[in-house]
Amino acid sequence: MYNLGTLIKYEYKKLFQRKAVWILTFTLMALAALSVILPPFTSAVSSNTGASYTAYDSCKTQRELASDLSGRSIDSKMLKEMNAVLLLDYNASLPAEERKPVSGEIISALPDDLRLRLSGKTENIQPEDLSASPASAVPYSVKYDDIDYFVDDCGAAYLAEKNNSEQTGMIYLYTCSTDDLYQLRRDTNEKIWDIFYLSDREKTYLSKQEAKLSTPFTYQYCSSYKSILSCTVIAVVMISFLTVVCIPPVSADEHSRRTDQIILCTRLGKRTAFFAKLFTAVTFSVCAVLLIYASIALPSFFMYGTEGFSAQIQAALPGCTWDLSVGQASCILIGICAAAAVLLSCTALFLAECFKTSIPVMGILIGFLLISSFLNIPEQFRILSQIWSYCPAKLISVSGSMLDPRLIPFFGTYLASYQAGPFIYLILALLFSFGGFFVWKRWQADGR
Repeated sequence: MYNLGTLIKYEYKKLFQRKAVWILTFTLMALAALSVILPPFTSAVSSNTGASYTAYDSCKTQRELASDLSGRSIDSKMLKEMNAVLLLDYNASLPAEERKPVSGEIISALPDDLRLRLSGKTENIQPEDLSASPASAVPYSVKYDDIDYFVDDCGAAYLAEKNNSEQTGMIYLYTCSTDDLYQLRRDTNEKIWDIFYLSDREKTYLSKQEAKLSTPFTYQYCSSYKSILSCTVIAVVMISFLTVVCIPPVSADEHSRRTDQIILCTRLGKRTAFFAKLFTAVTFSVCAVLLIYASIALPSFFMYGTEGFSAQIQAALPGCTWDLSVGQASCILIGICAAAAVLLSCTALFLAECFKTSIPVMGILIGFLLISSFLNIPEQFRILSQIWSYCPAKLISVSGSMLDPRLIPFFGTYLASYQAGPFIYLILALLFSFGGFFVWKRWQADGR
């Protein structure tokens, strides 16, 4: 296409000659990595005994202990085991005169490794007997943190409180059966469907998706992928900021330097030159997505391990209706983020051609990013609220893409947010690309 490769190299050369591009890229990559590394080490956790440890110590210990839970079903048997550990842990933290005798039923429900460790000590169990290891301040009960979160998010804690179930301190004993637990999860999800004002057809479609899920769910340790999913919102802000700062000058600098008319000296150069700019903007933005996510994923894998890609997402996010693994969900969010980066780069190029300078473009796009991050439209305004939910700052998150139950009709079926979002972004990117080329071509013909 008339020296397209040469033009692309030239556009990239202009881009990378700006020191701001290099400084901002490496700074945001470092911040992305630090957003994964620092919080676990700076977050203090206290056990029932008053011992303090970091969140990273908790996650590290959980990874070591939860290996024997991997592949097991989250059912009434596991709840009974968790109840025994939590109750024993709480009882040992009480003053000696307030402790209750440990029943044989509780001892028999304990996991084998802990029961063997406590053999002969059932009458006088001390808090240090229930630590993860002899030299550790982390309690053994962190092994069940994910399970505790699952049953709580399903609504079991609310049910236990409502029914005045047995409670010790702040420890609820979940006595529901396996069927009751998963029916409770289903009831909780259906209440959420009502909150979002779903139609009967949408509810029927989601019910069919729920029926495809095999229960009870299977547990797998997957902290690294949960870390990646939780950092997605941070990644979107960083990628947006990097694209908004770096892309507009690809086009705007030609106007500010008065070199934009040189293109008229080349035969059939208008379309090729603009395509080179567009290709540079899009590929740079997609590469920015990969770099930022690599800066998040690598520390996550190093700290928490790589296991858990195939873990059932419902075990980590009980409210999710879709038959996915946490690894697949992570890849989907990266794909949506890449599509959003394409849209953002095309929009930035279009606005740069409209304003002929970079400053208004940065102001508009960063302003929209901030507004869309904080402004919420109530769910009762169904159409407006759903349209607003497709803003990148909202869609590219666990709650926006995996937990939003609102659907889009599509030729007799429905698309979920995470399915429709990329197509919407790419269609809008195409429209902005054509708009940018039209404005640029008119300026080249009529400008000055």
